[in-house]
Amino acid sequence: MKTRTGIRQLICWLLAGISLPVTTCCCRGADDVIRVFVMAGQSNMVGADAHAERIDEFPEFRGAGVPQEDVRFAWLLGHEGRRSEGWEALRPLESFGPEITFARRVGQYSSGPIAIIKSAVGGTTVAKDWNPDAPDDGLRLYPKTLQLIRESLQSLEQQGLRYRVEAVLWHQGENDMLDRGLVPNYAKGLERLIGQLRLDLGLPQLKWYIGEVSEKGIWGMDHRTQLGELFRQQSRVLSRDSQTIWVPTSHLAFEVMGSGQPHYHFGTQGQLQLGQAFADAWLRDQGVAPEEKDRGFRGELPVEAGGTVQLFVLAGQRGAEGEGAFASQLSDFPEFGALSEDQPGILYRYSLGGGVRVSRDWEPLGLTGYQGTFGPELALGAELRRGMPANTGIAILKFTDSGAQGPDWLPEGTSEVHRNLYPEFVASIRRAQRDLEQRGYRCQLGGVFWQTGENDTWFGPYAAKNAELMRTLIRQTRQDLGAPDLRWLIGQQFSEPTWKHVTQVNRDLEEIAAVDPRVLIISTATAPHQTQHLGTAGTLWLGRAMAQAWLSWK
Repeated sequence: MKTRTGIRQLICWLLAGISLPVTTCCCRGADDVIRVFVMAGQSNMVGADAHAERIDEFPEFRGAGVPQEDVRFAWLLGHEGRRSEGWEALRPLESFGPEITFARRVGQYSSGPIAIIKSAVGGTTVAKDWNPDAPDDGLRLYPKTLQLIRESLQSLEQQGLRYRVEAVLWHQGENDMLDRGLVPNYAKGLERLIGQLRLDLGLPQLKWYIGEVSEKGIWGMDHRTQLGELFRQQSRVLSRDSQTIWVPTSHLAFEVMGSGQPHYHFGTQGQLQLGQAFADAWLRDQGVAPEEKDRGFRGELPVEAGGTVQLFVLAGQRGAEGEGAFASQLSDFPEFGALSEDQPGILYRYSLGGGVRVSRDWEPLGLTGYQGTFGPELALGAELRRGMPANTGIAILKFTDSGAQGPDWLPEGTSEVHRNLYPEFVASIRRAQRDLEQRGYRCQLGGVFWQTGENDTWFGPYAAKNAELMRTLIRQTRQDLGAPDLRWLIGQQFSEPTWKHVTQVNRDLEEIAAVDPRVLIISTATAPHQTQHLGTAGTLWLGRAMAQAWLSWK
């Protein structure tokens, strides 16, 4: 074995001195081979509105802003063409992108040194600025980026260091999407870019990880159709090129408000999560992804055989999913501290982030590990258990998509087919009912707990149609589930003054309840909340308030 390893090292040393294409590595398993990642794109790759001084505000990422001396970093940023003087230690700059947590995550789960080459400029297009043919009206980013890559790799060679170019991590498309004349040709332009870089680097199998343009921001509303076209264009690239990998992002945190309107950028927390999303995609491809804990029950469900199970549905967008509510802060609230442990007497199923994380089977109600956050389900389940007979089983089905907008829940669907949630929403409820019945339980559908979405209270067209949408959703759900008396408990959006239409939306919800005795509105006027989210305290408050409203509803 030692002889075989020595021969491999000797071959690598010999090849390191030969002029080869930029991938000068052979030994894929050698720990001292530097794995080089290229990050490229526009403002959300730059890291616009991500602030290093805010990193420690987010419990899951405390300490992530410390310079990573063992990670090499070369960069070219901004319209001014600012760039590093060769390699330097990875650290947050004036703003930071996914590189910070990407490197940290990869380093946690795989061995070997890492280097990142980053080229990103806000407001740029594939059609012009990133076009390898470098039209005169563009920023000519392709030749500049290629030069940065070649110079950075040459520097490694001059130091006698071996490397392997692993992948390109790409987040871009917003400005192509905004132009109706450009977006229909996005796939063609991106394929041209991918193919030319592979050719110029001599890496025909170089993988590209394509980050989704988040549907949470303003583009998910006022440019919805064009964003849908961008998604279709990216999907074409993915379907035709087996070396491209999709990285979902719409489930990640996104600045709710910026300059008085829904924002364009992930912001600090979102960038921290974006880096992990890219890293996890790469780690999965390498077969070294972090193992997910199997939280399922061992053996029989903890419900009396042949007994009754009340099935409750928790659904909605950010507030229901729990963005901004951190599991690590549960201990700050003594009366809720026990919720950090599983509640084995309550059955739990879920589909989170629009299907990004889905439970395999029934689990005990508890923390899923999803984004380090939790939703109202923890306090909801605990309060229901306290108020219901001990011999009645409780099951909670959580179906949330924090990246969704109101139209995504329309039963009739929309032209952006990939965003239509209703069919799977109803199907998931039916599956849960059927599974419990097949296990011999009497399943009763106790009600739907719904939390109104933030963007639906800000964007005028959504706000104006919110009442109509909710009436349609409630009516169709009852019909499709064969449950004409199904109760809906709807949490209002809290009164954040920068959300223009929140008062009107909340008033419209009250009018629905005034004529439908099976709808109950939960006021959030007294709920603790942060500027952007309910936060940890508000999410605990909401879960308890939902349960108390159901228990006291005669």
